[in-house]
Amino acid sequence: MKLKLFLMLFSTIGIHHSILNAQSFNLEKPTINKRAIFEEKNGIIAIEAEHFTKQSKNNLRQWYLTTKNKIANVGRDDDTQHCYEASNNAYIEILPDTRVTHSDKLIRGENFSDKPGEIAILNYKVKFNNSGRYYVWVRAKSTGTEDNGIHVGLNNTWPESGQRMQWCDGKGNWTWESKQRTKKEHCGIPNAIYLDIDKTGTHNIQFSMREDGFEFDKFILTNNINYVPVKKGPKPILVKGKLPKPFPVAETAKPQDSYFISISKSLKGNSHIAAQEFPIDGTDFYKNGKNWLAINPNTHKEATTSTTFNFESGNYDIVFVGVGENDGRSTFSLLINSNEIGTYNPPLSKRLWEEGKKFNALWKNINLNKGDKITVKAKIGSDGEEWTRGRWAGIVFTPVGQGKKIQDSPSTFTFEK
Repeated sequence: MKLKLFLMLFSTIGIHHSILNAQSFNLEKPTINKRAIFEEKNGIIAIEAEHFTKQSKNNLRQWYLTTKNKIANVGRDDDTQHCYEASNNAYIEILPDTRVTHSDKLIRGENFSDKPGEIAILNYKVKFNNSGRYYVWVRAKSTGTEDNGIHVGLNNTWPESGQRMQWCDGKGNWTWESKQRTKKEHCGIPNAIYLDIDKTGTHNIQFSMREDGFEFDKFILTNNINYVPVKKGPKPILVKGKLPKPFPVAETAKPQDSYFISISKSLKGNSHIAAQEFPIDGTDFYKNGKNWLAINPNTHKEATTSTTFNFESGNYDIVFVGVGENDGRSTFSLLINSNEIGTYNPPLSKRLWEEGKKFNALWKNINLNKGDKITVKAKIGSDGEEWTRGRWAGIVFTPVGQGKKIQDSPSTFTFEK
């Protein structure tokens, strides 16, 4: 009986653990048989990015699969899942992504490589029935200025015509592009990315990292210079092997409030100031995504910002909405007219970042007058290897006695399972 109960408990824990950590298990592995060969027909070939046969030179960075139910947790990645509208309901991303903004440190040969074939090479086998020049189109999603470049090669060679593929248009959307970045044209020259197939037969098409954080959905090779892909492009064709089953459909995300806005609206009488409503000029904070302020640990260790309390004078419970991070514990201080009312260290998160009750601070029965100066000071933390970013979402002011209800209100912030 005891053994049976132990096995049941172990099974439950194992299932729970697999849900929380499905994030990284084998997500760098090929999703198609390594002997699979795609086929060019009538001058065109389309291949899903996740259908590579192998990765190489991937000790510093690797490509990881993202689907509705799977997301890698292998270091910094400030993006959320972008599997909505992705072809085959999946894509791959090169991680960790340590250079998100221009202010993040550029480390050549690690988070950036202008030399093709140096880092994280993807391999795809293609049988060409027709030789000639093939223009390369890639469907990618870029959300910033430091995640929009990749290189393409052929049979372990990296011609100039396959280097510095660049995206500028279509930020935040899955976008087809076939432009090459140059010194004069940073957003790229059309029709300058191509591979010359000298003879028919099976060839190895390859892609390698230029910038970490690059999100790669699908690619097309076409011998028609005037061809422009639409929507998700044509379907892949295999001459050897078979395609795996499509990944689960991720329906278009419905707009919803952030966790901070959700709890702010949970009770009547609440007032709130979102973090991004605080000024950032000269504060050493920057806007992180759509909801948070944060600190770049490569340039600053502390930051301070202030704004005015413009709500009705009275006593309030104050809920400070912080963000848990997995690389240390940040420190936050809240001041009213230069008088500190408290400090707070959100606990460690098991994920890259996380919001919820345990990452918030609550100060009860605080007197506030219209016109008071509200100041937030933040200091980054560390786990001894990496630094936090001092992320926070905002402050909720609720009638006295309501603070705990705000803390306990349902959260709209969840990780997909």
